[in-house]
Amino acid sequence: MTDAIRKKCEWNVKWYPRYAFLSDAYFWLPIFFLYFSEVLTLDEVLLVEMVYYLGVYFMEVPSGWFSDRFGRRITLLVAAVILAVAYGMIFVGGSFVIFAVAQFLKAAGISFKSGTETAFHFDSLKVLGREDEFAAREAKVSRNRFLGGALAALIGGLVAIWSLQLAYLVACIAAVGMLFLVVRFVEPPVEEPEIHANPFREFARCLGYLRQPILLCILCYFVLMTILNHVPYEFFQSYIEFSLADLPWAQPGTPLVSGMHVTLTLLVASFFGASSIAIRNRIGLWWTLLLATGIQSVIIGAMGWILSPLVVLLLLARSVPRALMAPVINATVTGRVARKHRATYLSMQSLAGRLAFAGMLLILSSVVPSDESATWATVSEVLQLSFKVAGVGFVLILIIALIRFRSDGTGQQPAPE
Repeated sequence: MTDAIRKKCEWNVKWYPRYAFLSDAYFWLPIFFLYFSEVLTLDEVLLVEMVYYLGVYFMEVPSGWFSDRFGRRITLLVAAVILAVAYGMIFVGGSFVIFAVAQFLKAAGISFKSGTETAFHFDSLKVLGREDEFAAREAKVSRNRFLGGALAALIGGLVAIWSLQLAYLVACIAAVGMLFLVVRFVEPPVEEPEIHANPFREFARCLGYLRQPILLCILCYFVLMTILNHVPYEFFQSYIEFSLADLPWAQPGTPLVSGMHVTLTLLVASFFGASSIAIRNRIGLWWTLLLATGIQSVIIGAMGWILSPLVVLLLLARSVPRALMAPVINATVTGRVARKHRATYLSMQSLAGRLAFAGMLLILSSVVPSDESATWATVSEVLQLSFKVAGVGFVLILIIALIRFRSDGTGQQPAPE
């Protein structure tokens, strides 16, 4: 490897945490449910969200194969372009069809960057012989993602005071900015020649990694937590609106209140994201993941049975489980998968979780009467059903923690299988 290539890979490593700050800057996060609800009925809103997860079903694994086959940089470029188009459509749109198409494109854009970002980070470090820094650096990257999201949420909430859809215009501009940043990256060179099969065969080979018990358990955990983490995400905006209904100061600025809430939520999560690997090293891999499950279960239960501003404060912890689990899972999984399968496997893992939540959304939409707008009664019913799923999942993860604790340890090194 020449000094020029090494210097460019050093640029990747230096700027990737800053890219991560922008990558998860979802300006629309505080208002998407409110915006869709202005135009659509509640069952249509849930179906539009389901379209997103079905889009992931079609795009997640092919995008991972594309990354492994054609390169990390080009995949991140494609992701930025698609996201800019999707956000622009949602800004302009005003019908179920336009929102559904845009949600599919948003799914494609996020799919193209999801597994690729982690693979790009690990590959760049490995080229430099610094892959042992990956876990600690992922914790810092996680912090940056949440900080970027916090700032974006505040800005999105502010501009939404004038119009909810303006948050998507800002998101479109940010996606264009992300595109210019990715242009400065360089493709991490492949150290040894790789032979790539067709996507179906590579997917089958990725399934073979599940013969490792730790990877199989992590996949099952990831599926469960994708469902649980997204339940508060889908309903927190409506919950805030219902719980603050009797407070005159809150209603005119609901988007701003929601934006400030998301900002504080992500700031809290950024602390735990930065501390996630240290927590794992202290209490172990599975007890860290069980802690994340327990926190989210309590939050969903409180939302389902209690309508109170106090629960709005509890909701500030709703992103803590994701902050705890993401760096820990990435550190556990990435080094156990070959380079030419890395993005495909991570995409397959993401696909499994998002597809499971698409099914969950379909179930939740079936318990809501057709053409009925969002009310506390309907949202409460949906959240109580979700809590039952959380309770079963917590018990299963506890069993895995008791069985796998000694063999998996912290997950810093591949465990004998």
